[in-house]
Amino acid sequence: MTTITEEILGKLDPKTRARLQLATTVNTEKQRTPSIGLTMSLKGGIGFGRQVLIWGNKSAGKSSFCLQMIAEAQKNGKTCAWIDAEASYDPEWAARLGVDSEKLIYSSAKSINAMVDIGQQLMEAGVDIIVVDSISALLPAIYFEKDSTDLKKLEDTKQIGAEAKDMTHAVKMLNYANKNTLLVLISQQRNSFGSMHATHIPTGGMAVMFFSSTIIKLWSSTADANSIKSGIAVGDKVLEQKVGRPVNWTIDFNKTGPMGGTGQYDFYFQGDKVGIDTVGEVLDVAEMMGLIEKGGSWYTINSNRIQGRKSAVEYLRANPEFTDELIKEIYDKS
Repeated sequence: MTTITEEILGKLDPKTRARLQLATTVNTEKQRTPSIGLTMSLKGGIGFGRQVLIWGNKSAGKSSFCLQMIAEAQKNGKTCAWIDAEASYDPEWAARLGVDSEKLIYSSAKSINAMVDIGQQLMEAGVDIIVVDSISALLPAIYFEKDSTDLKKLEDTKQIGAEAKDMTHAVKMLNYANKNTLLVLISQQRNSFGSMHATHIPTGGMAVMFFSSTIIKLWSSTADANSIKSGIAVGDKVLEQKVGRPVNWTIDFNKTGPMGGTGQYDFYFQGDKVGIDTVGEVLDVAEMMGLIEKGGSWYTINSNRIQGRKSAVEYLRANPEFTDELIKEIYDKS
C-alpha cells in the first residue's frame, strides 16, 4: 500500500529524489564513553555522524577520556584517527589505556586549515572516529604567510576574532563532509569576562558549540585535599603519592538525548591501574540502581558480604566475569 509520503516522493524529479530519504533511515548508532554513568545519561553514548565537543579545565583527563573511548571502539572493529595539534600523543600511555597504536591513524596537524583538509579526507575514506586534540592549539590562517606554511612575525598576526572566524568555516566544512563519522573536538577552558563576573567557556568561538550535537564538560580540582593517594614503590621504599583525582562530568548540551546530567568518576594517572576507574563506577551505579545492596558500610555482592567501598571494588576487579554481567545488566535496565 502506497503512503502519502511515498506518493509525494514519487512526484519529484529523479535528481531531487536521489537526495531524499525517509527519516527512518537516519543512523542512530552511538559510541559508549569510558564512563558508565555518562553513557547512561546520554542514553547509549555519543552519536556517529555528529560533532561532539569535550571541554574543561586542565588535568581533567580529557585526552585520556577520548583515548579510552578509542580503545573500546577498536575492540568493536572501528577505525579511529587522532589529530594531535598539541604534540602530546604518547604511544606508551595510550597503550596503558588500551589503545592499539598500530591500528590508529595519526596526524600532527597544527593549523585549522590542515586539520580540515585531513579531517575531510578521513571522513570521505570512511574513518569511524576522529579526535582533534585540541582545537585550542590550532593556528588560524592569519599566522602564516600567504600560500605558505611559514610563520609570520608575531606583530603581524594580530587580528581580532581570527581563530573564531576560521573555526566557524572549519566546522561548517567538516559538517558538510561528515556522513557517518564521530568527530570529537577537545577544547580547553578559557575565561570570558563580563561587566559583572567571569564565566568559563570553551575556546574556538560560538560556532564550535552551535555545530556540536553534544557538549560534555569534564572538570576536576587539583587541590591536594581532593587527590587520591596511594603507596607507590620508589626504589626499596613505598611512598604515599598522588595517584589520581575525582573528575566531574556535566552534559552541557545534547540534541540526541537528555542534557543537564551530572556525575563523577575516579581518574588515575599513575599506579597499577590508570585511566577512568570503570570498576569503581560500576559499583556506584549498580548500588544506585539496586543491583547491589548496601547497608551502612556493608555491600552485598553475589551473595557475599563485603565491608567498605575499597574492598567491594577490589572484589569486582578480582571477578571480571561477574563485573561484565553486572555491566550488561546496568545497560539493559538503563
